[in-house]
Amino acid sequence: MKSRYGFKSPSEDASLTHVDPGTPMGELMRRYWQPVCLAEEISELPRRVRILCEDLVVFRDRSGRVGCLELHCAHRGTSLEYGRIEERGIRCCYHGWLFNTEGKCVEMPCEQPGYAERMDVWQMAYPVHEYGGVVFIYMGPPEKQPLFPMYDIIDTRGRDDVVLRGVRLWDDHSIGFVRDCNWLQAFENVVDAHHLVQLHRESQSDPRVQARHFSLGVTSPGKPVISFEKTSLGVRYKMVRTLPNGNRFERYSEDILPNIFLVSNIHERGSEAKLRDRATEMNWCVPVDNQTVFGISIVAWPAKNGKPIEGWKPGTKPISNVRAHELRNRPYEDKQRCPDDMEAQESQRPIAVHALENLALSDSGIAMLRKCFRDAIKAMEGGEDPQNIVRNPAANHSIETHAWNTVSVPAPA
Repeated sequence: MKSRYGFKSPSEDASLTHVDPGTPMGELMRRYWQPVCLAEEISELPRRVRILCEDLVVFRDRSGRVGCLELHCAHRGTSLEYGRIEERGIRCCYHGWLFNTEGKCVEMPCEQPGYAERMDVWQMAYPVHEYGGVVFIYMGPPEKQPLFPMYDIIDTRGRDDVVLRGVRLWDDHSIGFVRDCNWLQAFENVVDAHHLVQLHRESQSDPRVQARHFSLGVTSPGKPVISFEKTSLGVRYKMVRTLPNGNRFERYSEDILPNIFLVSNIHERGSEAKLRDRATEMNWCVPVDNQTVFGISIVAWPAKNGKPIEGWKPGTKPISNVRAHELRNRPYEDKQRCPDDMEAQESQRPIAVHALENLALSDSGIAMLRKCFRDAIKAMEGGEDPQNIVRNPAANHSIETHAWNTVSVPAPA
């Protein structure tokens, strides 16, 4: 027995887990475009958001322009979440100062005409980019602002076979819902392939769940061969196994630095030969603060002649009636009997303490991913661009990702 008496727990690895301004990971995250909300979530009212430990307000003025400003008014600090949306921007409810989408105060009703121009007040703001039904902001040094990366899944230029739709992940009744823990615990889970055949094997009593996990190999006999490898964008796992029908199944899912993840189609039955059936969703694991996370996805929805095919369901779209036991508010005893991603990740502590872990060979993907982060931080702190920063417009076209399913059918005897 190893007594716990007198043990003092070490601190979490702040360099990888903390995302406050000025922290290593916080500064790394701010070098990339980060999703802050869905475009459809910006209505006639302002939307208060919290991301990377900062409180902001996002709004669309009546001319259609989107802005992201510091939450508290530069005049007297009133929250702009109570502001009024107008043609030229957002007006503070307290004294009526009007700010445009770039943060410039263009009107001060309580002052003399021309005073706003002479005073030249600016509300702090971040650049905004809308794409695929999602609103992105850039929170880093202005002189380091990169291009918005056009990965192959979401680059629809010259295509009419897909349309892009933004969706929220991890709502209260969704698959893989993790909210109340550090973002890295959720992000690392994607390349933790061994949990698929352990954690989820214990939750297979529902036939609907068994059907969902067919392609993951959870319900198939035998043990899959799992390996991990670096890609040009990050880290991915490879799972290989022989399916009950005799077909050979290969599955790849990928983490793209700093916080994008790709999961291959989890509904793949493996009945027909397929070569590189690519992931159809680009997902972002976004830190709210150091102990909370949210997810947003751009789905490449199949289309015909540019019009979306009705009734199609994305390969990894959260569907409550597939894993119905994963509701956040289910009884505690039910969670104990049938834990899932949420219980496994959130119970690692609000912020996992890496110094207390004992990583084994099956954790090679985790170790590989953490090293990639340390290398990216080192490059950034050395004045270089970290991994996956895109600046060349000519190269910003269908950047290849590495997540797909491949099914091989044996040749007839």
